[in-house]
Amino acid sequence: MIKLSAYEKIWFVAFIAVGIVLSILWGDTAIGFIAFVTGIVCVLLAAKGSKWNYVAGVVNCVTYAWVAYHSGLFGEVGLFLGFYLPLQFIGFYFWKRNTQGDGIVVMDKLSIAKTAIIFAGSLAVVFAFGFFLSTLEGQATPYLDAFTSVFSVIAAILMLRRWREFWFLYFAVNVVSIIMWLYQLADGNPYAATMLVMWGAYLVNSVYGVYVWYKSTRGLNHA
Repeated sequence: MIKLSAYEKIWFVAFIAVGIVLSILWGDTAIGFIAFVTGIVCVLLAAKGSKWNYVAGVVNCVTYAWVAYHSGLFGEVGLFLGFYLPLQFIGFYFWKRNTQGDGIVVMDKLSIAKTAIIFAGSLAVVFAFGFFLSTLEGQATPYLDAFTSVFSVIAAILMLRRWREFWFLYFAVNVVSIIMWLYQLADGNPYAATMLVMWGAYLVNSVYGVYVWYKSTRGLNHA
Protein backbone atom coordinates (compact mmCIF):
# COMPACT_ATOMS: atom_id res chain seq x y z
CA MET A 1 0.00 0.00 0.00
CA ILE A 2 1.37 3.42 -1.01
CA LYS A 3 1.22 5.90 1.88
CA LEU A 4 0.68 9.59 1.13
CA SER A 5 1.91 12.42 3.32
CA ALA A 6 -0.43 15.23 4.41
CA TYR A 7 1.08 17.48 1.71
CA GLU A 8 0.57 14.84 -0.98
CA LYS A 9 -3.06 14.31 0.01
CA ILE A 10 -3.79 18.05 -0.04
CA TRP A 11 -1.95 18.49 -3.37
CA PHE A 12 -3.85 15.61 -4.96
CA VAL A 13 -7.32 16.57 -3.73
CA ALA A 14 -6.85 20.27 -4.53
CA PHE A 15 -5.81 19.75 -8.14
CA ILE A 16 -8.42 17.07 -8.78
CA ALA A 17 -11.13 19.39 -7.45
CA VAL A 18 -9.99 22.28 -9.64
CA GLY A 19 -9.80 19.93 -12.63
CA ILE A 20 -13.38 18.75 -12.09
CA VAL A 21 -14.69 22.32 -11.89
CA LEU A 22 -12.85 23.45 -15.02
CA SER A 23 -13.84 20.33 -16.94
CA ILE A 24 -17.50 21.13 -16.27
CA LEU A 25 -17.19 24.86 -17.00
CA TRP A 26 -15.22 24.41 -20.24
CA GLY A 27 -17.10 21.35 -21.44
CA ASP A 28 -14.07 19.06 -21.48
CA THR A 29 -14.56 15.47 -22.69
CA ALA A 30 -14.30 12.33 -20.57
CA ILE A 31 -11.05 11.45 -22.35
CA GLY A 32 -9.57 14.84 -21.48
CA PHE A 33 -10.51 14.38 -17.84
CA ILE A 34 -9.06 10.85 -17.73
CA ALA A 35 -5.80 12.22 -19.15
CA PHE A 36 -5.82 14.82 -16.39
CA VAL A 37 -6.44 12.39 -13.51
CA THR A 38 -3.99 9.72 -14.67
CA GLY A 39 -1.36 12.40 -15.25
CA ILE A 40 -1.77 13.66 -11.68
CA VAL A 41 -1.49 10.13 -10.27
CA CYS A 42 1.52 9.34 -12.48
CA VAL A 43 3.69 12.30 -11.46
CA LEU A 44 2.81 11.97 -7.77
CA LEU A 45 3.93 8.34 -7.75
CA ALA A 46 7.09 9.26 -9.68
CA ALA A 47 7.98 11.84 -7.03
CA LYS A 48 7.57 9.17 -4.36
CA GLY A 49 9.80 6.78 -6.32
CA SER A 50 7.07 4.20 -6.90
CA LYS A 51 7.18 1.92 -9.95
CA TRP A 52 3.38 2.13 -10.17
CA ASN A 53 3.71 5.55 -11.83
CA TYR A 54 4.33 3.65 -15.06
CA VAL A 55 0.96 1.87 -14.82
CA ALA A 56 -0.94 5.16 -14.57
CA GLY A 57 1.35 6.40 -17.34
CA VAL A 58 0.00 3.87 -19.86
CA VAL A 59 -3.52 5.28 -19.64
CA ASN A 60 -2.23 8.86 -19.58
CA CYS A 61 -0.17 8.35 -22.76
CA VAL A 62 -3.13 7.18 -24.82
CA THR A 63 -5.63 9.75 -23.57
CA TYR A 64 -3.24 12.73 -23.66
CA ALA A 65 -2.17 11.82 -27.22
CA TRP A 66 -5.84 11.93 -28.23
CA VAL A 67 -6.20 15.41 -26.72
CA ALA A 68 -2.96 16.61 -28.33
CA TYR A 69 -4.03 15.35 -31.76
CA HIS A 70 -7.29 17.26 -31.63
CA SER A 71 -5.33 20.34 -30.54
CA GLY A 72 -2.88 20.32 -33.46
CA LEU A 73 0.10 19.38 -31.28
CA PHE A 74 1.49 16.63 -33.48
CA GLY A 75 4.89 16.52 -31.80
CA GLU A 76 3.12 15.68 -28.55
CA VAL A 77 1.15 12.91 -30.28
CA GLY A 78 4.31 11.29 -31.61
CA LEU A 79 6.04 11.69 -28.27
CA PHE A 80 3.31 10.08 -26.19
CA LEU A 81 2.38 7.23 -28.54
CA GLY A 82 5.71 6.50 -30.21
CA PHE A 83 7.99 6.97 -27.22
CA TYR A 84 6.25 7.33 -23.87
CA LEU A 85 3.76 4.48 -24.29
CA PRO A 86 6.30 1.67 -24.87
CA LEU A 87 8.60 3.28 -22.29
CA GLN A 88 6.00 2.74 -19.56
CA PHE A 89 6.46 -1.03 -19.83
CA ILE A 90 10.25 -0.76 -19.98
CA GLY A 91 10.31 1.67 -17.07
CA PHE A 92 8.14 -0.56 -14.90
CA TYR A 93 10.49 -3.48 -15.54
CA PHE A 94 13.67 -1.56 -14.69
CA TRP A 95 12.22 0.17 -11.63
CA LYS A 96 10.82 -3.13 -10.35
CA ARG A 97 14.33 -4.63 -10.56
CA ASN A 98 15.70 -1.73 -8.48
CA THR A 99 12.95 -1.38 -5.89
CA GLN A 100 13.77 -1.62 -2.20
CA GLY A 101 11.81 -3.51 0.43
CA ASP A 102 9.72 -0.44 1.22
CA GLY A 103 8.49 -0.27 -2.39
CA ILE A 104 10.61 2.80 -3.23
CA VAL A 105 13.10 2.71 -6.11
CA VAL A 106 16.84 3.12 -5.48
CA MET A 107 17.65 6.71 -6.54
CA ASP A 108 20.92 7.88 -8.17
CA LYS A 109 22.50 11.11 -9.46
CA LEU A 110 24.73 12.59 -12.22
CA SER A 111 27.68 14.98 -12.07
CA ILE A 112 27.14 18.68 -12.83
CA ALA A 113 29.33 18.41 -15.96
CA LYS A 114 27.29 15.54 -17.45
CA THR A 115 24.06 17.34 -16.62
CA ALA A 116 25.25 20.49 -18.45
CA ILE A 117 26.26 18.48 -21.53
CA ILE A 118 22.89 16.76 -21.67
CA PHE A 119 21.05 20.09 -21.34
CA ALA A 120 23.10 21.78 -24.11
CA GLY A 121 22.71 18.83 -26.47
CA SER A 122 18.97 18.78 -25.88
CA LEU A 123 18.65 22.46 -26.86
CA ALA A 124 20.44 21.81 -30.16
CA VAL A 125 17.99 19.03 -31.02
CA VAL A 126 15.06 21.27 -30.05
CA PHE A 127 15.91 23.85 -32.71
CA ALA A 128 16.34 21.20 -35.41
CA PHE A 129 13.08 19.44 -34.54
CA GLY A 130 11.23 22.76 -34.19
CA PHE A 131 12.25 23.73 -37.73
CA PHE A 132 10.90 20.40 -39.01
CA LEU A 133 7.58 20.82 -37.19
CA SER A 134 7.21 24.35 -38.60
CA THR A 135 6.99 22.82 -42.08
CA LEU A 136 3.93 20.71 -41.18
CA GLU A 137 0.52 22.06 -42.10
CA GLY A 138 -1.70 22.71 -39.07
CA GLN A 139 1.15 22.48 -36.56
CA ALA A 140 0.63 24.87 -33.65
CA THR A 141 3.59 26.45 -31.76
CA PRO A 142 6.28 24.28 -33.44
CA TYR A 143 9.27 25.31 -31.32
CA LEU A 144 7.39 25.06 -28.03
CA ASP A 145 6.12 21.67 -29.14
CA ALA A 146 9.68 20.65 -30.07
CA PHE A 147 11.01 21.78 -26.69
CA THR A 148 8.50 19.74 -24.72
CA SER A 149 9.00 16.70 -26.95
CA VAL A 150 12.81 16.65 -26.90
CA PHE A 151 13.25 17.51 -23.24
CA SER A 152 10.57 14.98 -22.30
CA VAL A 153 12.43 12.22 -24.14
CA ILE A 154 15.74 13.03 -22.44
CA ALA A 155 14.05 13.37 -19.04
CA ALA A 156 12.29 10.03 -19.48
CA ILE A 157 15.60 8.30 -20.26
CA LEU A 158 17.23 9.82 -17.18
CA MET A 159 14.21 8.77 -15.15
CA LEU A 160 14.54 5.23 -16.51
CA ARG A 161 18.11 5.20 -15.17
CA ARG A 162 16.83 6.64 -11.87
CA TRP A 163 19.04 9.75 -12.10
CA ARG A 164 17.51 12.55 -10.04
CA GLU A 165 18.41 15.23 -12.63
CA PHE A 166 15.39 14.25 -14.73
CA TRP A 167 13.32 16.46 -12.44
CA PHE A 168 15.09 19.62 -13.67
CA LEU A 169 14.30 18.74 -17.29
CA TYR A 170 10.69 18.00 -16.43
CA PHE A 171 10.48 21.33 -14.59
CA ALA A 172 11.49 23.08 -17.83
CA VAL A 173 9.04 20.95 -19.83
CA ASN A 174 6.23 21.85 -17.45
CA VAL A 175 6.89 25.60 -17.75
CA VAL A 176 6.96 25.49 -21.56
CA SER A 177 3.89 23.22 -21.69
CA ILE A 178 1.94 25.74 -19.64
CA ILE A 179 2.89 28.45 -22.13
CA MET A 180 1.91 26.17 -25.01
CA TRP A 181 -1.52 25.44 -23.53
CA LEU A 182 -2.05 29.14 -22.76
CA TYR A 183 -1.86 29.69 -26.52
CA GLN A 184 -4.43 26.93 -26.93
CA LEU A 185 -6.67 28.55 -24.32
CA ALA A 186 -6.48 31.88 -26.17
CA ASP A 187 -7.57 30.05 -29.34
CA GLY A 188 -10.63 28.67 -27.55
CA ASN A 189 -9.50 25.05 -27.26
CA PRO A 190 -12.03 23.30 -24.93
CA TYR A 191 -9.32 21.02 -23.52
CA ALA A 192 -6.93 23.85 -22.66
CA ALA A 193 -8.24 24.79 -19.20
CA THR A 194 -8.01 21.24 -17.84
CA MET A 195 -4.62 20.68 -19.48
CA LEU A 196 -3.34 23.91 -17.92
CA VAL A 197 -4.32 22.68 -14.47
CA MET A 198 -2.67 19.32 -15.20
CA TRP A 199 0.62 20.92 -16.28
CA GLY A 200 0.41 23.33 -13.34
CA ALA A 201 0.14 20.32 -11.05
CA TYR A 202 3.11 18.77 -12.84
CA LEU A 203 5.11 21.95 -12.22
CA VAL A 204 4.39 21.97 -8.49
CA ASN A 205 5.10 18.25 -8.30
CA SER A 206 8.45 18.63 -10.11
CA VAL A 207 9.61 20.98 -7.36
CA TYR A 208 8.50 18.41 -4.79
CA GLY A 209 10.23 15.67 -6.81
CA VAL A 210 13.51 17.58 -6.71
CA TYR A 211 13.19 17.87 -2.93
CA VAL A 212 12.42 14.17 -2.38
CA TRP A 213 15.04 12.77 -4.76
CA TYR A 214 17.83 15.16 -3.73
CA LYS A 215 17.16 14.41 -0.08
CA SER A 216 17.31 10.69 -0.78
CA THR A 217 20.55 10.87 -2.82
CA ARG A 218 22.47 13.23 -0.51
CA GLY A 219 25.98 11.88 0.06
CA LEU A 220 25.96 9.46 -2.90
CA ASN A 221 28.82 9.42 -5.41
CA HIS A 222 27.64 10.72 -8.79
CA ALA A 223 27.71 8.71 -12.02
